[in-house]
Amino acid sequence: MAAHKKRPLSLAGLRGFEAAARHLSFTLAAEELHLTQSSVSRQVQSLEDELGKPLFVRKTRALELTVFGQKLYRATRNALGEIDRSVNEIRGTAQRKRVSVTTWASFASLWLVPRLPAFAHQNPDIDIRIEATDEVLDIEAESIDIAIRYCREEQAPRHAVKLMDEELTPALSPALLARIGPIKNPADIAKCTLLVLDDGSQSAEENSWENWLRLAGLRGVQPTSRLLFNFIDQSMQAAVRGQGVVLAKTPFLRDFIEHGDLITPFDIRLPSRYGYYLIACSAVPHSEHKQAFRDWIVSQAA
Repeated sequence: MAAHKKRPLSLAGLRGFEAAARHLSFTLAAEELHLTQSSVSRQVQSLEDELGKPLFVRKTRALELTVFGQKLYRATRNALGEIDRSVNEIRGTAQRKRVSVTTWASFASLWLVPRLPAFAHQNPDIDIRIEATDEVLDIEAESIDIAIRYCREEQAPRHAVKLMDEELTPALSPALLARIGPIKNPADIAKCTLLVLDDGSQSAEENSWENWLRLAGLRGVQPTSRLLFNFIDQSMQAAVRGQGVVLAKTPFLRDFIEHGDLITPFDIRLPSRYGYYLIACSAVPHSEHKQAFRDWIVSQAA
């Protein structure tokens, strides 16, 4: 490929490249853009020729971004998103107020989404867009209004608002309790399958069953079995189904207890060094509807 380093890059193929990178498919990109598959492929090939670098690894039935492709995709995704937002504003199609929020999937499903109907009832003219991903997005680069992050206090940005601390305590379903008999002391936990969060993170290592058992004065307890999960919501739902006892995080526990889905047999709570923080994007202009949503989140956490 012959690189033309001094000549500005032709922009004609960027839309096709962005769609192909997002779908990892020339065919799906072509369907989205109402082009032929070969047209999108030629656009990408032209970009590669201009850059002098491969953007995709072409496999038999799939595409894979190269390091160069990943870098260009991040840039085009952000730039095209901003262009599209501006075009909508100019055309007058962006009439409704909108707040965009990014957080990780388990927090969205267990805490945020169940509370949104209350906000929608109070603010029917405001749309909420949730970007639920375990990838930490750059909210300024992607013009996302609010991020809700899980981290230690010293890891939170200076302008972050602390929403909640957390503690961890065992929780199980009434159906499981009826099946295994009464749990009168922490040692009875051994009668249950332990539902373990095993996502490879430092927080999972610190907020472990071993540490809770140590806090309860128990060492060497061998449970019936263990069932491991890499998402919090999976472990909580398994507990609701009676598959075992979960070491539940208190911010997610309240709703399950109020609905009678889970009970907590002990008042022994493992303190966590992690908390939940709200971060507002400083690059997004201030508006009343975005401030209203931030205030509502804070009030819900309180």
